[in-house]
Amino acid sequence: MNIQEKIIKNYPLINKVKCEFNCYSLAKKRYLIFWNELIKKDCITELLKLIEEKTNNSQFSEFRTIIIVGKTKEEYKKHELVYFNNVNIFVAFYLIDEDNDRIYMNDSWIFPLGLNYKKYVRKINEILNK
Repeated sequence: MNIQEKIIKNYPLINKVKCEFNCYSLAKKRYLIFWNELIKKDCITELLKLIEEKTNNSQFSEFRTIIIVGKTKEEYKKHELVYFNNVNIFVAFYLIDEDNDRIYMNDSWIFPLGLNYKKYVRKINEILNK
């Protein structure tokens, strides 16, 4: 079973969001996107701009947290996995390096705008580590 199927089955994710991404609503103001391409550090800025542009519509709440589940071949520090656009969007990455059997995530608690992602990232981690 692949990563996406495992999360969809065990979360369970039923609220698919109509958008250009493979996106599900986790809870009010919180969304999960499955990213199919390899995520590289030097492309994060472009990826964040794309996410902001494509989620700035009526399908998404004005203030939102987006958790991106994807694959990587690079090492990340915890602080490199969370981004804030200084207005209304937090993006948290949950990245898997299958070659080196490593997971990179930031499951910190945040307070601004009621957009905490800690329990959602931990739940994804729990599901994938079963």
